[in-house]
Amino acid sequence: VVRTLSLIPPMAILPILFIALGLGELSKVMLIIIGITPMMIRDLQLRTESLPEEQIIKAQTLGASSWTMLVRVVLPQVMPRLIEAVRLTLGSAWLFLIAAEAIASTEGLGYRIFLIRRYLAMDVILPYVVWITILAFLMDWALQKISASRYPWFHAMQGAKS
Repeated sequence: VVRTLSLIPPMAILPILFIALGLGELSKVMLIIIGITPMMIRDLQLRTESLPEEQIIKAQTLGASSWTMLVRVVLPQVMPRLIEAVRLTLGSAWLFLIAAEAIASTEGLGYRIFLIRRYLAMDVILPYVVWITILAFLMDWALQKISASRYPWFHAMQGAKS
């Protein structure tokens, strides 16, 4: 089901979201969720499937319940990858947000860019693009710092592979 959903172009269902959820913020949030969640789920599924089977067997041998294995074995190894997946999909999330604002909105950076483009006012458009870039950079930087502080072993392992 997730594989099939990930193949649907999110921009193609934008009119359906506007009809079903209205032109408010909810439809834009849903577009972002529908646009990036299936890819993140598939990425996390691959990461979970690639966990060493020995670790699962060791946890079971030591008497770990399914819940304990999830919390103590799987989740700590998948969380850094989840943060990395969020970092990688930030660009798509911004694309979906700006497109949704440009199509049906009366506020937001995407709306302002598409409103000003009619007048070809590059001196107004460029600061908006710079502002979006700064926001995206800060979000990426914050996620990177959180991941590095919470999961230093993951980043040490990534550095060793390079």
